Amino acid sequence: MESEIEDGIDEQAVAWFVRLRADNVSGQDETLFLEWLEQAETHRSAFYEICLLWGDPDFLHCLIGNAKKHGIAPSPKKKRYIDAWRYPVLVAALVVLAVGVARPLRVALKADYSSALGERKTVKLADGSKVMLNTGSAIAVEIAGEQRMVELLQGEAYFDVKPDPNRPFIVRADRSTTRVLGTHFFVDRQTDGDRISVLSGRVEVSEPRRWKEALVLRDREAVTVYDNAIGQPQTMNSALSTSWIDGYLVYENETLENVMRQINRYHAGTVYFKDDDLRQIRINGRLKIRRSREMFDVLRHSMALKMTYLTDWLVIVG
Repeated sequence: MESEIEDGIDEQAVAWFVRLRADNVSGQDETLFLEWLEQAETHRSAFYEICLLWGDPDFLHCLIGNAKKHGIAPSPKKKRYIDAWRYPVLVAALVVLAVGVARPLRVALKADYSSALGERKTVKLADGSKVMLNTGSAIAVEIAGEQRMVELLQGEAYFDVKPDPNRPFIVRADRSTTRVLGTHFFVDRQTDGDRISVLSGRVEVSEPRRWKEALVLRDREAVTVYDNAIGQPQTMNSALSTSWIDGYLVYENETLENVMRQINRYHAGTVYFKDDDLRQIRINGRLKIRRSREMFDVLRHSMALKMTYLTDWLVIVG
């Protein structure tokens, strides 16, 4: 019970820290903050730690004018040592704040269709093909005459291509070009490479930066295209990365880290494992896709996990 109270105070401290740095902070905000600060020593200590972790202890003086008057600056006898795990946690949180969650302007201007964070959207193209966009995804479409071209600008998409032997269907992503005549497949534009997965049919995957023979993928095969190479084709033995089209995340003997990573695609923030051993725990189950906080809570209750939410953009596991 005591740890839950401490987690709540940490979350409040982070929320105040972020709020007070906003451009539109008001005098009323500062008054409410001072009232919160005066309520308990634990509030003052938590806020002081947040300032230290961000490398900005002087921020206290700017907000209050006299930190010692309010008992914020700890005396040498009462100096608190900050757990080592908190440093990378707060660094990760700072990165989230600095980068933001808005789509790059280039994507927003170029996209014909897009899905918001946490949204899945189905689009019917002019040729009769269907595209389902996963969370936070965007595509540009060009279908005219003999041309059937889709560019995956961001995120992941599932393609249900209407067969047309006279017009190949081409999907371009960051590092790959996928050519099909009629089939069902996924393209996932990941940070380190493009992941192409085939549910049924046949696709040709090439690396557009190099003149190489295209790699052919068939039913239940997948491959990742990197900056300077195409990986080895693999058999799709897991439903975790493809079950989202049915509205679920299905996992069987998957690591907790992989499941949390999939949930985090519907989340604006960062997941941090305080205990690395938790990453490799194998779990089974099925989650209905909904608000990320609700999915995290299902795992927390079913596995008796400790999760700390520091506002909506940082989840600490362990």
